[in-house]
Amino acid sequence: MSGAVADNPPVLSLRFWTLANVFTFARFAFAPICAWLFLTDTYWGVWVGGWLGGLAMFTDFCDGYFARRQKAVSDLGKIFDPLADAVFFVLVWTSFGLAGAYPIWFALPFIVREFVQHVYIRPTAASRGVMLAANMWGKLKTLVQTLVLIAICWLVFFTHYWPSIESWVRPLNMVLIGVTGAVSMLSIIPYFGALRRTGDSVN
Repeated sequence: MSGAVADNPPVLSLRFWTLANVFTFARFAFAPICAWLFLTDTYWGVWVGGWLGGLAMFTDFCDGYFARRQKAVSDLGKIFDPLADAVFFVLVWTSFGLAGAYPIWFALPFIVREFVQHVYIRPTAASRGVMLAANMWGKLKTLVQTLVLIAICWLVFFTHYWPSIESWVRPLNMVLIGVTGAVSMLSIIPYFGALRRTGDSVN
């Protein structure tokens, strides 16, 4: 492409008040509430936090559904939809670690992964006039994290009624969060490929 295209990148669509974006912003609100509930390290906190977490992930489905149905897909949504997921799960996995569900350093892969994606990959692509949307690997990462969140909530909740299972719940939590961390780290690889292609398109 010519140098003129590189000097004049496409104008990004930043529609703010759409129904899809409202669902996205709701996840930002749910994130600290769920984290606080998990930090209480009580069966009721995990129970309520688990249900709120499920509701938060339901908003993830809703924002995509309404964005497509109302033809309201915007670059702003492409920014905040994956960012909302990132903030939600980083806070959730960190709070569970602080509460003792597994060693706190197990949350580090999630923090590093989201930091690289939202501080380096997406801003770099945006500077080239390309807004990277979540791909199938990012959606798979979110699905796996959601399922593991539900599983850990149930396991922690069950230990309140059957204390005898506590001895193997924490090791199982470590396996679950370890697998989830690996999926999370692997899911960022395609984004590096997408970022490289944005560089090729402006040269």
